[in-house]
Amino acid sequence: MANQFCSQCGARLQANASFCAECGTRQKGRATARSSSASWQRYAPFLIVVATLVILGVVVVIGTMHPKTTTTVARRGNPQAGSESGLPEGHPPIVVPEEAKQAIRELSKQAAAAPEDVALWQRLADLQYRTGQLDPSYLAEAESSYRHILAGKPDDLETLRSLGNVAFDQHKPDTAIEFYRRYLKVKSDDPDVQTDLGTMLLTSGKTQEAIQEFQSVVQQHPSFFQAQYNLAIAYSKAGQRDKMIEALEQARTVAKDDKTRSQVEQVLAQVKAAPPPEAAAGGAASSGAQAPAATVPAGATFKEGMDAWLHQHPILGPKIARIEWSGAQTAKVYLRDFPMDQMPADMTAMFTDRVKAQVQEQKQAHKVTQPATVELVDNASGKVMTTITD
Repeated sequence: MANQFCSQCGARLQANASFCAECGTRQKGRATARSSSASWQRYAPFLIVVATLVILGVVVVIGTMHPKTTTTVARRGNPQAGSESGLPEGHPPIVVPEEAKQAIRELSKQAAAAPEDVALWQRLADLQYRTGQLDPSYLAEAESSYRHILAGKPDDLETLRSLGNVAFDQHKPDTAIEFYRRYLKVKSDDPDVQTDLGTMLLTSGKTQEAIQEFQSVVQQHPSFFQAQYNLAIAYSKAGQRDKMIEALEQARTVAKDDKTRSQVEQVLAQVKAAPPPEAAAGGAASSGAQAPAATVPAGATFKEGMDAWLHQHPILGPKIARIEWSGAQTAKVYLRDFPMDQMPADMTAMFTDRVKAQVQEQKQAHKVTQPATVELVDNASGKVMTTITD
């Protein structure tokens, strides 16, 4: 019987899914960290598996393989992290089998007694790495073991790649970039590692460099799906909507199976359905992406002005379940399927800054001098996603 839950992030899998919709991990053909031909699929990173596109106020959520209404990135590679446990409701805790722990302890003792035995250290490092997929504390041990190997073999390609992979899973993009680049200096024609490098560049905010890496991969390997798909994500982060759509259409063309192709088509449909930047900005693309001005009755209060703005906002408005005011300047805005906790940090900051700017504008318009607070709350869980105070 096929696994019902992803071994990488613990999310429930769709029937016969080849990719986990929550973290992007391929569900078939996984192997050890040292297998170049069938390595762990990591192209969609913990911050990029869901690209949150904010172009002039338009938020479009793109899942790794299909659009998500409740987005995917909360698990971020750690099956024990996320919303409290990081696992689906009712999922049993994922633990490292005692046999694996014992095997690591025994190999560690053997390796310590034979510091020159590279094959033994490789076995230890690989086992620690695989165990780190269940318990991230083992990733630090894997890194130490791989670095021991590298000290004696500074140009060993698979060790360089493995150290890049460990840093990837530890959410250390700069370190991953360093090792992937060292690897690619020797083996520049590896599309898997080059895609990993582009992913880490994108994660670290080097969007244009990431675009160049992905472009290089697809130029040399036109049918390499994941580089093409990640190129679309990079374009979305760069605010290049037309190029993003073009890359998604190409990704659909090179998808290897009908399920993946269908999922990309769903993403395309969602992106194309979103209003263009100029529409979201009220026809003024240079206006800083503000929502169209709300229609507020003459003599309205701060509360009425904020209510009108929130409900007429092109993104927030359709997501609002209700607004509760506990005071004249204190509101809880309950939102359905709004992925605040899935947005990259820079996108979250951009979005909240715009809401804060509107709070300030309404305060000024209604001559409010006391502090105002707007909380954005997940309607399903009641969790406060962000608090905006002025």
